[in-house]
Amino acid sequence: MTISRRITTLIALILATAVAGGLLVGAASAQGTRTPTASSYDDEIADAKKEQQSNEQKLDDLESALENTDAAIVEANRQLKELEGRLPVVQAELELAQERYDSAVLEQKIVADKLAAAQAQDEALTAQIAKDEERIELIRQAIAVLARESYVGTDISSLGVVFGAQSAQEFVDDFAARSSAERVQANALAEMEQIAAVNVNRAARQEAVREVIEELKRQADALVVETETARVAAEEKKAEVEKLLDEAQDLRDYLESKRQEYLAKQAELEAQQEAVRNELRDLLAKKAAEEAEQSTSTPVGKGIMNFPTKVPYVTSSYGWRLHPVYGYYRLHAGTDFRAYCGTPIYAAADGEVLWAKTVGGFGQQVMLNHGRYNGDSVASSYNHLSRFAVSTGQYVLKGDLVGYSGTTGTSTACHLHFEVYVNGSTVDPMSILGPVP
Repeated sequence: MTISRRITTLIALILATAVAGGLLVGAASAQGTRTPTASSYDDEIADAKKEQQSNEQKLDDLESALENTDAAIVEANRQLKELEGRLPVVQAELELAQERYDSAVLEQKIVADKLAAAQAQDEALTAQIAKDEERIELIRQAIAVLARESYVGTDISSLGVVFGAQSAQEFVDDFAARSSAERVQANALAEMEQIAAVNVNRAARQEAVREVIEELKRQADALVVETETARVAAEEKKAEVEKLLDEAQDLRDYLESKRQEYLAKQAELEAQQEAVRNELRDLLAKKAAEEAEQSTSTPVGKGIMNFPTKVPYVTSSYGWRLHPVYGYYRLHAGTDFRAYCGTPIYAAADGEVLWAKTVGGFGQQVMLNHGRYNGDSVASSYNHLSRFAVSTGQYVLKGDLVGYSGTTGTSTACHLHFEVYVNGSTVDPMSILGPVP
C-alpha cells in the first residue's frame, strides 16, 4: 500500500478536536432533568476543564512520543488505529445485517408454506364443490327420469286409478311402485338440498381462504423486496468489513516494512545528536579553559535559567519513553514546550551563541553557552525553529529573542524541544528552570 499523504499538523488537529470534544462533554453533562444550581454549573465546568486538560496532556504525550517519526508513518499508524476502531462496529453491523437477511429468508419460507397450504385448501374446496355440483346434477336428472316414468299420461284421478286396475293385485303393485317413487324422489330432493347447503358453506370458506391467499401473496411480494434489500445490505457490509481488513493489513505490512528503515534512521539520528553533543563538549572545554579565571561560584541548580517561552506549558518531559508505533524505548533528552508555529523563543540565561544552524534531526538549532557555574559548564539548545533571531558568535542576555518555533528537522508539529547540558551531557531541564513566569 502506498502512503502518499504527508502530515505537518496532525497532532495539532487532533489536539483541537480533543479540546472541542472535552468542552462538548462538559456541555452535554450539564443537561439533565433537574435545574442546575450555580454550584453544580461550577462543578461541571471544573470537570470539563479537567477532562480537557487530560485530553491535552494525552495528545501532548503522543506528540512527543512521535517526535522524530516520519509523517507518513504517523499517518499510517493513525489510519490503522482508526480502522481498528471502526472494525468492531462494522462487524457488528454485518452480523445484524446477516441476521436480518436470515430472518427475512425464514419469514419468506414460512409465508410460502402458508400460501401453499392455503392454495391447497382452495383447490380441495374447489374440487369438492365441483364434485358436489356433479352429484346435484345427477340427482336432478334422476328425479326428472323418475318423474317421467311415474307420471307420463297420468292426468286421471285416484278413483280412475282404482277403477282402472284389472285386479286387486295390480292395484296394490301399482300403488306400491308409485309410493316408492315418491319416497325416492323426496329423499333425492332432500339430499340435493343438503349438498347445496354444504356447498354454500364451502363457498364461504373458500372466499375466506382466497382472501387469506391474497394477503399472503402481498406479504410474499413484500418479503421478496425485503429479503433482497437485506441481502444487498449484508453483502455491502461484508464487502466493507473485507475492505477494512485488507486496508488494515496493508497498513500493518507498510508499518512493518518501515520498521527496520525507521530504526536505522533513528540510529543515524542518535549518532548525529551524539556528534552534536561531542562537538559541544569540545567547545565547552575550550571555553572553560578561556574562562577558568571567570568562573562563578553559583552552583548548577534550580532557578539559574528562565523558561524559554512566555507561557510555558510542558507537553513532554525529559526521560525514557515507549514509542507508540514500534514499541521500543528511547531517551527523550529534553523538555517539549507547547509553542505554536511562529511563537517567539527566548534565551534561558545569558550566554554566547555557539551556533545558529541546521543540525540533522534537530532542524534549525540555536546553541547557547552559558559559561561555568561552580566549575560546571552549562549550555542550552533551542530546536526545530522556523527561523533564527541571532547568529553565531553573538552574545545574548537572559530573555533575549533567539528565534521562532517551528517543525524543522524530524518533527511532527510545531513545538520547542529544549535541552540543557552540564559538561556536555543532557540533564532534565526542569531541574534547572524556574520560577514559572
